[in-house]
Amino acid sequence: MTKDELTTRLGASMGAKMVKVISDIAGTRNLYRDSEDGFTVKDVIDLTFHSRKELAFRAAWLLEHIFFNYYCLGDHLGYFLSRFTAQKHPGPMRHYGKILAFMTSKQAKGLHPGQLEKIDFEPLIGLMFDWLIDEKVLVATKVHAMQALANLAPRYPWVKDELLETIAHLEDLESVAFYGRAKQVKKQLKKIKPENNDHFQQKES
Repeated sequence: MTKDELTTRLGASMGAKMVKVISDIAGTRNLYRDSEDGFTVKDVIDLTFHSRKELAFRAAWLLEHIFFNYYCLGDHLGYFLSRFTAQKHPGPMRHYGKILAFMTSKQAKGLHPGQLEKIDFEPLIGLMFDWLIDEKVLVATKVHAMQALANLAPRYPWVKDELLETIAHLEDLESVAFYGRAKQVKKQLKKIKPENNDHFQQKES
């Protein structure tokens, strides 16, 4: 499937079959490395910025499916992060936040050894806090932003207190769904010790 064919497919009506269609499209690629025979992950990332919001949303959903199920995030991390702060579509923002929460978690798969340690996450941390306090950002997106921040708190100690303060401010303003995740995140933050940065500690050779 070429990029043009992918664009057409993602732009077509899917109805209740959207999950299956997204899964089937993802399955057409092999290991998700650059190829002359079909679309690449870079193409999918680019499509998450498409002017048609429905198409951009489906492309972001496809991107999440690829990263979560084919463990190739490490091969495309640089380009994904280079586009992250430019993402303004509400639908794709939700999936971008979820991918960031996934890649910074202990359950992350598909990253290269030591890859996260080389990344300066501070610009993204600032963006996640912006998402949290922005009234126009979807609750689901805020939940993933909050989780990503909690995951990064061991590496950036100042995040813990600021996140706790932000959560305290938002708990009475946001939905039950936000409150439920906030409760989990607060428990996670309380377990953090100053030296507890194992997830980001590069292994010695």
